[in-house]
Amino acid sequence: MGGRHISSFLQTTALRRLFERVVQWLALLFLSVWPLLLNGCAHPPADDLHDVALYQTAAPPAVAAIHTPTFLVQVPSQAFNRIGTPSAREVPGKNPEVFIDPEQPAIYYEIQEFRTAKGRYTNLIYRIHFPEVPLDWARINLTAGRNPGLLIIYTLDDRAELLLVTTVHTCGCYLAFLPTEALPTKAYPPDWPVGSQRVYGYTLPSSIGLPRQESDDRIMFTIASEIHRVRDVGITKGDYRETLPRHEMMLLPMHALYALPYKDRTTPFFETEGCKAGYVKDNMKILERLFMSWWAFDLHVGEDKAYSAHDHSDAIFYTSLKFWARSASDMKDFPGFLSYWGWEF
Repeated sequence: MGGRHISSFLQTTALRRLFERVVQWLALLFLSVWPLLLNGCAHPPADDLHDVALYQTAAPPAVAAIHTPTFLVQVPSQAFNRIGTPSAREVPGKNPEVFIDPEQPAIYYEIQEFRTAKGRYTNLIYRIHFPEVPLDWARINLTAGRNPGLLIIYTLDDRAELLLVTTVHTCGCYLAFLPTEALPTKAYPPDWPVGSQRVYGYTLPSSIGLPRQESDDRIMFTIASEIHRVRDVGITKGDYRETLPRHEMMLLPMHALYALPYKDRTTPFFETEGCKAGYVKDNMKILERLFMSWWAFDLHVGEDKAYSAHDHSDAIFYTSLKFWARSASDMKDFPGFLSYWGWEF
């Protein structure tokens, strides 16, 4: 059935609701059952809570230090868990190949502004990458693939008050919203949970506090081993951070991802031509393509993408697996994206 015929079919409210239920059921089946079967267990991968490291960075220019994220990375003894730097190297047949160097951590940032009928807002966008989500007989993860990334977005009002934190993998999956105590409750989606929320197998707070002004407080994101999911979020005091192994991340502008050093020139981290323009190079997700692409109507489902004002591709950064909601849930249109998920900004 072609896309035009499907759209006509879905115009009937009753049929659309039925179709949505079928797609939601399939999404639940493949996002919940298949990962558990493939991992051979009924819970997220176990982590050694004694094998952790803190990754921190300086604040971008003109940004308050309290508005920079800190990451508690679990099991950094495994190279695939470390935050690294997107890099390029010469490999026969690829020339060049992009990869994530786990020996040097980096965080990329960009500042974007947006307006709605209610006011002017600023997004502080942070991006990190890991070498891989491993795939072998011991670690068969649905999202297995190379060069995966994570976005942390701080949304501030015109008084530089932090209202909302958004976390999402750079494929658009595992989206989570963390409103702060500064966001009025009338801005929340209907029936927002109290106390905690479930996000694809993890329990996160349904709201968070604010770092104290002119303090060493930071919002800390705990990153799970292997799958690099955000498994906890909280305000961390400076004295706590002093007790952990620490790594200082290089702070780089987002546009640096389009000019990775390579020999005597540069190369982009993303594809810039063809049907994969806007996607991270060398990033195919084999299991997601096998188990999800046919019902998500996207051959490149789960593959990581660019998210920047420097991205001029047609790749949609959709955050809903409902294929008819791709444009509505596209995070590139941040006001529309918030509205789609029920937030009143």
